[in-house]
Amino acid sequence: MKKISTILVTTDLSEESRSAMEYAVWLAHKEHAAITLLYCVDNLPTVAYHTVDLTFDKFREEIMKREEQALAKFVEVSEKKFAMKVNAELTEGNPSQEIIAFAEKQSVDMIVMNTHGRTGIHHAVLGSVAEKVIRKAPCPVLTIRSAAAKPHRGRSKQKK
Repeated sequence: MKKISTILVTTDLSEESRSAMEYAVWLAHKEHAAITLLYCVDNLPTVAYHTVDLTFDKFREEIMKREEQALAKFVEVSEKKFAMKVNAELTEGNPSQEIIAFAEKQSVDMIVMNTHGRTGIHHAVLGSVAEKVIRKAPCPVLTIRSAAAKPHRGRSKQKK
């Protein structure tokens, strides 16, 4: 089995996505691996805003600056909670494509990511970033079910 020395953790900056960090930190301690946290800002609109003081470039810069600050705060909280240094990267684009490209470019050994448990029409329309990454990733992918995901409808608690 290949040694795991680099772990890529994906995040959407939600509290639910910290569970992926928790697993990655546990694995990193066992394997003496480094963790990189990747946050991808989904494709920004490509239309220009026609106002006097706000051009598309300025609009995009403001969004990216705000997202950088949010990522920095997420990393700060994560480093305190897990007592581990985390390298953070911010990208922009289609999340599944960006995750796969980053993993390939950085030669990561494993990707750890949350699933959000979308079902039905939401899954059909939006798809699953995790599903797309699993299919095309250059390395193993560990998916962690989000604590906020709804339980499967087919399961029911057994009566005693």
